[in-house]
Amino acid sequence: MQSTATPQFDAIVLAADREVENPVAKAAGMPCKALAKVGGKPMLAIVLDALRQSPYINACLLCGPPRKMLEGTGIEALISQTQVNWIEPQHSPSLSVLTAFDAIGENRPILLTTADSALLSEEIVNYFCSHSLKCECDVVVGLVHYREVIARIPQAKRTTLRFADGPFCSCNLFAFLTPQGRKIVSFWRKLEQERKHPWRLIRALGPVALVRYWLGKLGTEDVVKEVKKKLGIRVHFLVLPYPEAAIDVDSVEDWELAQQLARES
Repeated sequence: MQSTATPQFDAIVLAADREVENPVAKAAGMPCKALAKVGGKPMLAIVLDALRQSPYINACLLCGPPRKMLEGTGIEALISQTQVNWIEPQHSPSLSVLTAFDAIGENRPILLTTADSALLSEEIVNYFCSHSLKCECDVVVGLVHYREVIARIPQAKRTTLRFADGPFCSCNLFAFLTPQGRKIVSFWRKLEQERKHPWRLIRALGPVALVRYWLGKLGTEDVVKEVKKKLGIRVHFLVLPYPEAAIDVDSVEDWELAQQLARES
């Protein structure tokens, strides 16, 4: 699977439900959202397959769901055979990431994604990893142009980041290239409840940044400068040419859309 000549990431996959009863899991008749099927496969299996097939991925660390939910699945077999490592999910995504960082150690670049990235593919992983390695920065954040998402998937309903050079959709792909870059997760802990409200995230960069965002004059490079000034962390926004990378499953409607797109592909 791997090539020794290819710089490699350790991958973290967040796969725990945050609700007592997740609506997607309920609609799919599964114990957790990550096991809801798209194209006949659990979303979690789709994500793990995309990562394990990529020459840029050295190892996969799965954070959640509870092990008992994976019994009888091929995913439990991968964990038992140590092809995928598993750790207990924490009370929030940011705490889960910090725990996963501790489990991996400081010296490896890390790719972070989520189990509900139902249309993730080896091609997308390869593109993101190969381009991230060319960035002279600490953290890489994957984005997709909103116009490309709507052109390819007009029925998609996505939260957008309305930057001056956008708008953009996030795609749940993050690369932490240096130990310094991992410190941004502690900052994220204060903001993770606001992820569906982009202007509240921008507010954390200061009132000037927020006003410029509201006026449509804050570009991604402006955010890069503000994060460097505030946190001392070099961030790069990597725009991917894959509209499907922006489709994550947050609702039953998203799940139905992902199933439709999987049938059409």
